[in-house]
Amino acid sequence: MATPIYEEGETPSSSGESPLNEEQLSALVHFKDISGISEDDVAKQILESNSWDLEKAVHHFMGYGDPSEPLVRRRYVSPPTVDLSPQNQHVYYPARRHSPWYIKPFSWMLVPVRFTCHVVYDFIRIILSFIWPDPRRSLTDPAGDVRNFIADFRQKYVPGVLGDQDESETDRVIRESKIPPFFDGTYSEALREAKQSLRFLIIYLHGDSHEDTDSFCRQTLLDPILLSFLDNPEQVIFWACNVNSPEGYRVSQTFREHTYPFIGVVGLSANSAYSRTPYSSTRMALLGRIEGFTSAPILIEYLSKIMNDHQSILTAERADRAERELSTRLRREQDEAFAASLAQDRAKAAERAASEEAVARLAREAAEARRRDELLGCARLRRQRRWANSLPEQPTPSSDVVCISLKLPNGRRTQRLFSFKDSLKLLYYFIISQEDAPKQFSVASNYPKRVIECRPAEESDIEDYTPDKEACEDEILCKPVKDWTPNGTTDPPSFEEAGLVNHEMLLILDMDS
Repeated sequence: MATPIYEEGETPSSSGESPLNEEQLSALVHFKDISGISEDDVAKQILESNSWDLEKAVHHFMGYGDPSEPLVRRRYVSPPTVDLSPQNQHVYYPARRHSPWYIKPFSWMLVPVRFTCHVVYDFIRIILSFIWPDPRRSLTDPAGDVRNFIADFRQKYVPGVLGDQDESETDRVIRESKIPPFFDGTYSEALREAKQSLRFLIIYLHGDSHEDTDSFCRQTLLDPILLSFLDNPEQVIFWACNVNSPEGYRVSQTFREHTYPFIGVVGLSANSAYSRTPYSSTRMALLGRIEGFTSAPILIEYLSKIMNDHQSILTAERADRAERELSTRLRREQDEAFAASLAQDRAKAAERAASEEAVARLAREAAEARRRDELLGCARLRRQRRWANSLPEQPTPSSDVVCISLKLPNGRRTQRLFSFKDSLKLLYYFIISQEDAPKQFSVASNYPKRVIECRPAEESDIEDYTPDKEACEDEILCKPVKDWTPNGTTDPPSFEEAGLVNHEMLLILDMDS
């Protein structure tokens, strides 16, 4: 029997649960990577409660509920946890323009005024929020917010975005390639996809009211070199949304940007502080912040710097994930081999038990058959002895006495005297009393050919002579029967009535031969 090898302290299906199949194991590994949960039992329990639907489990874990439900008004929930201030975060702000010497003292003089205005503005905003709640806090359709932004971006910044009904497929591809490869999904879905696929998530928050927004979109985001840089699906996911929409506002509240345009880079980060938590030693973090207008070459330089500094973490995580998947696959193959071997052993044991049971059944049947034959032999002997003791003495030869000769199947001959008045059942019991008489027989005359019916109707089967004890010598002493005249209509007729009044040879026929 094949025996799988396990590490110390491990046993196959020690809890009695059935092993997971390949699809469930893959879902378990991906869910642990997305959620950051390191305990298999906790992650497995969440997946089981969601019928092993990975998307549903992630939505429930992140607070979105069931993704298959129709869009309804949902309460505001925080996005998945991201470390916003890792130790190795890159922050880039635009260089300040050179100002005249008198601007700085003048700005100091305006500090009290600005402070007072901010306090009054915040106070009025808080009061108005009770009267007119901010519609951006009502998260109704986050995916729709993203799609609306992408559609508005195309319509506003890409010429001929609506296309022509007669345009060719080549023209359509060229037109579509002029915009960044926006991720068509919510922020949470983009974050989940980035962690699951071990890619960098580049986030763009679009502020309509900022003066640099239009120039950034036209000059930077649509620059061919930046489009080529972002068109790297193996390394990058590009997600964008308008901060005036509920989904964009929610993400904006998370990253707390200071100005627009805002570019954030989210990816895996290693931190010694993470290892002290019950989760993984790596976590999704805001690796870089780029705020303010930047040209496409400078933006690419910043993004490349951020990504290159953290590429080793993704490489190590890919290797670790490949090792985990290999270990999981080996464990699954071992469990499958163990289960197959166990099934074979059980099948062999069941076959062996069935064979042994069949042999035992045949032995029991043979023993019962032998016992039955022994009992029938004893019954035949008891019947023969009983009627040998019950037969009367032969009558004295006279005119009303006939001599009947019998020829047994083995060729032996015998004869006896019978009274004309005796019933033919006396002939029957006389034949039974012969040791070499067959078990089942009939009596026939030689000439003329006829069958002599001599068996009495009340005569029992041979099984009724079976002894109650093991031995056959439990004979009951029987007195000879003196009256053998026919008793009613059930007895065979007398010798005289049957026409047996002359010496005659009768044949004993074995009915079992």
